Amino acid sequence: MTVNKKALTTFLLAARTKTYAGSGGMVTAALAGSKQLEYAEGDWLYRDVYYVGKGLFMGLETIYSAGKPAWSMSYFGDFTQMTEEEIDRVLRVALIEKKDTARLWLRVDHKIEDYAYICEGTGSIEKMSGVEIVEKVGKPVYRFQYAGGCIGE
Repeated sequence: MTVNKKALTTFLLAARTKTYAGSGGMVTAALAGSKQLEYAEGDWLYRDVYYVGKGLFMGLETIYSAGKPAWSMSYFGDFTQMTEEEIDRVLRVALIEKKDTARLWLRVDHKIEDYAYICEGTGSIEKMSGVEIVEKVGKPVYRFQYAGGCIGE
């Protein structure tokens, strides 16, 4: 199965704004203790399964095309120096306002209230990795690492 990379990227960006960033897509989680978000459009399905506890979270985003896994990204975040409400407020704004560049393979800088959102990634939709940092008045208070890419062809 060959996946159109442009269509895949467009779908990924839409799915992220419709789920976590847009506070939507919550479904009954398949794995005990996890949270699960989903978004579907045509033959595409986005699924984000993650765990949150003690200021740490980790998870896996997967995109399926015609029922087969096409792309996946694992991640780990640390917000122990912020409340969950603070980090959600900052990240949701950044992920919507910078939806075409955040958590991809590009450099992103964005100011939100007293916070600076910085994302530094490398690669392409086929193979990517990066780090996302939130600073409050110049001091790092959040860190998120991610890596992923296309599955199969």
